[in-house]
Amino acid sequence: MKRLMILTLLSVITLATRAADYNYLVFTLNDGSEQAIVATNLSITFTDGNLVATTADETLATIPLTTLQKMQFSESNTTAISALPLDGQDDIKAIYDLQGRMMPLNTQLPKGTYIVKTSSRTIKVFVK
Repeated sequence: MKRLMILTLLSVITLATRAADYNYLVFTLNDGSEQAIVATNLSITFTDGNLVATTADETLATIPLTTLQKMQFSESNTTAISALPLDGQDDIKAIYDLQGRMMPLNTQLPKGTYIVKTSSRTIKVFVK
């Protein structure tokens, strides 16, 4: 009995350690686009036909279930880099470089890859 409890405990510790390796949750939508969010302290709920991913501080993503093809955990947040597809409904809340530094909103960004957080989503953009 003691041996069985030790093996069970080791199995649980191994599984918990492996789960900690996945830092991002990647959503693949029906149109083929992907969106990655940080999985630390993540809470997922389903409300009014939407998947809502939140932390204690903010809503990270709201995705209609009809557009969600799959979701998976990943060790990196590498997804397709897209142009800045902002429309009149999106307002930029913050821009970060890949080192996590916040960039000024009212200046021309130098060449590089940036994370743009809007009121409704977070996307990766590339400035040429």
